[in-house]
Amino acid sequence: MLIKKIMLPGIKTISPEATMQEAHETMVKNGFRHLPVSDGKSIIGIISDRDVLRATTVVAGAQKSERNHIYPHKLVSEYMSSPVYKMKCTDEVKDVVREMLERKVSCFVIEDEQQKDVGIVTTDDLLILLMDFLDQKKSFLDVLRFNR
Repeated sequence: MLIKKIMLPGIKTISPEATMQEAHETMVKNGFRHLPVSDGKSIIGIISDRDVLRATTVVAGAQKSERNHIYPHKLVSEYMSSPVYKMKCTDEVKDVVREMLERKVSCFVIEDEQQKDVGIVTTDDLLILLMDFLDQKKSFLDVLRFNR
């Protein structure tokens, strides 16, 4: 199975000059755990929900709903992960999984044959695929044919 079958097509990005608060709001609004960072020409980094947590402080004595506070002056460029790992839309799912495991990352930007960024795939997408296979009572490992 090709990764283009399960990737999230289209890429929403954020500027490296945006604040972590803006990144958090974009991620919450869209239900993202990963948000690519673009300089306007190319993707230069990724912000994850873990990065948002790193930019957050706990305010002692505050109401529970206001306890966590994202520093308003912290920029995306200070927290983004780089380099960005990419795979081709024609790569096999098993190869993407293998690369994620080897690199210990939870998302890849997917590019087309012309090296244009066309989507993103995350561990969540792969877990959804696994659930689909399990629901169909197929052997996930047999379908992916891991060569170990």
